[in-house]
Amino acid sequence: MTLGGHSGRTKEMNEEKLSDAVMQAVRSGHTIQAIKRLRAERGLGLKEAKDIIDREVDAYRLANPNAPMVQKSSGALKVVVIALIAAALYWYLTKGG
Repeated sequence: MTLGGHSGRTKEMNEEKLSDAVMQAVRSGHTIQAIKRLRAERGLGLKEAKDIIDREVDAYRLANPNAPMVQKSSGALKVVVIALIAAALYWYLTKGG
């Protein structure tokens, strides 16, 4: 064990090249997906994988300052907004109109 509580093997794994799937998730701004993929591929803990992905995201942003880091939304907010508008319209038409 080293001072940080990490074994030498963990440090070696951190320095290995990330897979294309993980890098695609990083470039697409899907940080959580990148962490999940990295954990599945390497058997890392959450903190270890998150630290690796955070460093990779920072490096990618520095190397590609104009690259969009888009996180696609799940659409849940849109559904809530549409439901609220529909409820307000229903109330207006049945009670207020």
